[in-house]
Amino acid sequence: MKKLVLLAAVAALVGAPVAGAFAEEAVAAAEAPAAMEATLKDGTKVSVEGDHVFVVGADGTKTAAPDGTHELADGTTLETKDGVKVAH
Repeated sequence: MKKLVLLAAVAALVGAPVAGAFAEEAVAAAEAPAAMEATLKDGTKVSVEGDHVFVVGADGTKTAAPDGTHELADGTTLETKDGVKVAH
């Protein structure tokens, strides 16, 4: 995916047209929210994907984070409602 974004960026810089399915994939890859993995203070693994927050099970299964304020291992907090980050 990073290769597609890089190639699309280079094509744009040199003015080369990017067409077809490749262009659609490159645009989708560039617009996809970056996922961030984190660990809560209690050791629970979470994945933040755009505005969505998931609890990651031992088997890798992701479920929407429960409502509430969650403290990360580094002491920062993250508030969620219906599995989505709440802006402060």
